[in-house]
Amino acid sequence: MSREYGRGPSTTASRQWAYERGTDGRRRKVETFRFDTREMKNLLQQVVLDAGWIWRGMVFKV
Repeated sequence: MSREYGRGPSTTASRQWAYERGTDGRRRKVETFRFDTREMKNLLQQVVLDAGWIWRGMVFKV
């Protein structure tokens, strides 16, 4: 069990890669998974502002 406390913006980015053979037969690295909290935050922030609401930062305690 762990506890964390954060205030203000924090970002998390995660990517996964795999190797595949290209059309020319050579191995190449291909991104199979991507997650970035900044992309999600930007979309949510735009929806909130477009609805006429005010965007405020949040504090999370776990």
